[in-house]
Amino acid sequence: MLVLIHPSKTIIGEKSKRLVGKKVILGIASSAAIYRSIDLARELMRHGAEVYVVMTNEAVKLISPEMFKWATGNLVLVDLTGDIEHISYTYDDQKNTIMVIAPATANTMTKLSLGIADNALLTTALSAMGNEIPLIVVPAMHLSMWNSPQIKKTISKLKEIGVEIVEPYVIGDKAKYPPNAEIVEYIFRAFTPKNLSEKKVVVSAGATRIYIDDIRFISNPSSGKMGIAMALEAWLRGAEVTLILSKSASSVVVPRDINIVSFETYEEAKEALLKYTESCDVFIHAAAISDFKPVRKFEGKIKSGKSLELILEPTEKILELVAKKQKAMYVIAFKAEWRKTDDELAESAKEYIESGEANAVVANDVSRHIFGSDETDVILVYKDRDITKIRLTGLKREVAGRILDL
Repeated sequence: MLVLIHPSKTIIGEKSKRLVGKKVILGIASSAAIYRSIDLARELMRHGAEVYVVMTNEAVKLISPEMFKWATGNLVLVDLTGDIEHISYTYDDQKNTIMVIAPATANTMTKLSLGIADNALLTTALSAMGNEIPLIVVPAMHLSMWNSPQIKKTISKLKEIGVEIVEPYVIGDKAKYPPNAEIVEYIFRAFTPKNLSEKKVVVSAGATRIYIDDIRFISNPSSGKMGIAMALEAWLRGAEVTLILSKSASSVVVPRDINIVSFETYEEAKEALLKYTESCDVFIHAAAISDFKPVRKFEGKIKSGKSLELILEPTEKILELVAKKQKAMYVIAFKAEWRKTDDELAESAKEYIESGEANAVVANDVSRHIFGSDETDVILVYKDRDITKIRLTGLKREVAGRILDL
């Protein structure tokens, strides 16, 4: 028997397998941000999800259901029929199903908070909640409506009954639909076990700069991607996360629930890390901190055209300072090496653990991957009863998750 697959479904899983086997019911209300939902559907598919769209009749006036049928490869629900679609969409495999209303209008949210079910979208949402399927709502509207007392009350009510709200970005007079990448992270989190719930996690990421005069500096090409990946994965697992992030790090959309503290110089990084690790449970030190600094910094701009001799001295090891100050936290340290075998990486990591500064060490040979790559190849060494060594390879997000799940 010939089975035809909709061409749009060929993108399923091309970015990651995180949502393979998951069903996303995507509710579409009649906001001007409706066009963003097409990209959201496609992005969820790229991470492995099957996406089923439910639209209001008002939303259909703004964009044709055929666009969403093309985007997802699935039929689009607008009006309920004798097939009782709101039940069939939410009846099976609730643990692997989520509903997301993006965008959500003031009208849709208010009706939802009151239990009104006068269209296919709201009826499906109520059925989903009745089956304990997670529901995420993404509001988008004019700022005057978002700030109204009625909508504030509606948002409070929705949160009270367990609805996750991805709040809009306030720009000018609009409460704007957030980046789809942020919404996707909230969907990831809904499916992720919360093994770090109620834990405070501090993550450092990116490179420091050491200025030799008021313009020039010494640094390294660290992108900060691995540290950002660790922060995101900790947040998915329920942690309260503070990300100490270099201003030169790669630009990545990070959920606003993650507290970001920026640094540029070695001194700024040291100050931030000493402050924020005072009361944390887990410290993940992935930043590429400068090991040397000039004995003296030149004032102004060094004149060009002449040879220059720089005398460097070692900087204080920030991890040592933090470890002395806060002994109760669990420390995962990253250690970069150059042209080392796996056994040599493991031995270097083991020495670091035996020094007492870290409970686990992620060692990598930076000669194997280009700086800024989305992939990595590391040796994880950690102390349980004995010293354990594991090699982890793949996308940095996947490797970060595996580190935190051990």
